[in-house]
Amino acid sequence: MPIIRSLVAKKLLESGYSQLRVAKILGVTQPAVNRYVSRDYNELLSKVESLGISRDWVLEVVKNVVELILGGREYEALEYLTNAILMELGSLRMCDAHRRLVPSLPANCNVCSVLITGISDSIIRNVERALSILEAHPEIQAVIPRVLMNIVEAKPGAMMEDDVVGVPGRIDAHDGRVIIGSRPIYGGSRHLGRLIIKCMSANPRYRSVASIKYDDKIERVLTELNMRYAKVGPHESSNEDEVINAVTNSLIKDPTLEAVIDLGGYALEPVTYVFGLDSVDVALKVIRIASRIA
Repeated sequence: MPIIRSLVAKKLLESGYSQLRVAKILGVTQPAVNRYVSRDYNELLSKVESLGISRDWVLEVVKNVVELILGGREYEALEYLTNAILMELGSLRMCDAHRRLVPSLPANCNVCSVLITGISDSIIRNVERALSILEAHPEIQAVIPRVLMNIVEAKPGAMMEDDVVGVPGRIDAHDGRVIIGSRPIYGGSRHLGRLIIKCMSANPRYRSVASIKYDDKIERVLTELNMRYAKVGPHESSNEDEVINAVTNSLIKDPTLEAVIDLGGYALEPVTYVFGLDSVDVALKVIRIASRIA
């Protein structure tokens, strides 16, 4: 957390925030902020890597926290940060870092998984947070497909559709207003639920995906935003398994992909699947794409 605070503080100061304002946002003293920003950027990331924690994960979380703060959503930014760290703990990916600090930790310890992933409401709250962010950006109308948009987030280690939160009724937008079909629930999207579970086998860090439309503008914006993507299809049938397997195989070949374009096929609308660490991460990516198009 101190490393992430340091990186967030540096980014906010670069954006014109004063140390006093940063201190109020992070809930620390101004001298603490001064200590945070005095630390070397590369030294901070080297410390992350020395603990065995993913540098890319830290940078993505920092980027999302800063983007939320700059958008005036300071409380949601800190709530998101807390949830992101809890989910990472629950995935047991921080165990190696913990053992480097506490060598006596039992090799078979799974306490974080038991305590944290058992709190199902944390996933629903995160999807609600993502939907709230989307509601504030009616420009997402530019990326909603004819079959409407959805976004899902899976529990760490999800094994079935009922472990994935989605939106029954999906997401629409028109006349400058975003319309959320209903409150997110577990099992709220059968297709995206099946898709993210399969894709988590290729990249366990991706627990969330959204479905947006596909056209030449979307592909051009993905390139402009330097988002790695692949294309699959078109398919000869409307078989859902064929689509899911094709998208999963793309991630197996390149786990760093942020989007997979599915060209559709018989009775299948072409769509773009946008992947991320969690639903807030995905929502912010969708907004970047939509804002560039709008």
